[in-house]
Amino acid sequence: MVIESPDAFLRLDNVVKTYGSYVALRNVSVSVGKGQAVALIGPSGSGKSTLLRCINILETIASGTIRMGEEEIGATTHGTVRRIHNAKVLARQREHIGMVFQSFNLFPHMTALENVTSGPRLVLRQPEVTARKRGMALLERVGLADKAGSYPRQLSGGQQQRIAIARALAMDPKIMLFDEPTSALDPETVQEVLNVIREVRDSGMTMLIATHEMEFARHASDRTIFMEAGQIVEQGPSSKVLFTPETERCQRFLAGLSGAPTPAIYGNEGNFS
Repeated sequence: MVIESPDAFLRLDNVVKTYGSYVALRNVSVSVGKGQAVALIGPSGSGKSTLLRCINILETIASGTIRMGEEEIGATTHGTVRRIHNAKVLARQREHIGMVFQSFNLFPHMTALENVTSGPRLVLRQPEVTARKRGMALLERVGLADKAGSYPRQLSGGQQQRIAIARALAMDPKIMLFDEPTSALDPETVQEVLNVIREVRDSGMTMLIATHEMEFARHASDRTIFMEAGQIVEQGPSSKVLFTPETERCQRFLAGLSGAPTPAIYGNEGNFS
């Protein structure tokens, strides 16, 4: 069942993704409101990353539809006929979708500033002066203006992830997707990235965040979706799903995590401290 969001901006209807005979996503339907942050949780292999990759058109779905605003993403569907968009249309659509990966995916031969400006210069064809000015502003926004000339190998994991976020924002996306953004980081740098994501959320960006960290989900999202075996098992306000889940499966999943949220840990809703 889809929980309708007011002012829905992203909508997935009965999305199916297969790899041969393996069904990775099974009739997944999601509605995300404009400016809303949604966390995707569940065991490894539940389909969280696959769902994000389908939204970003890194994977081709077998059936169903994905819409951003009024536009269908990845294909045009008429009844049972589905026509994949050509490369030019796919590239244009992907420009509006920012994605941050677990492993940062920075270009190792480029400085921090060059990583941030590469998309605007090469894809959006921005003049170098314009791209550099915007790039420096974004590095300042994530607290790394002093690292503009540094290469990824000279930066901590948290710093690399903040640069990856700045690089995604440089394309002025309409939606941001985060795929396990803190799972490759040591505990000391997780908060750095969490603070940046909070600022992005507070700016009104529509976001989906796949994460294994329940504390992160509790703080960084308005709604939480629990997935297993490529299906949505439970969804609702994060405070409800993470504190008082209705389904027995979600209860068992949270009970098995040492970092499962409790009111004593978090205090007031929405507090990132």
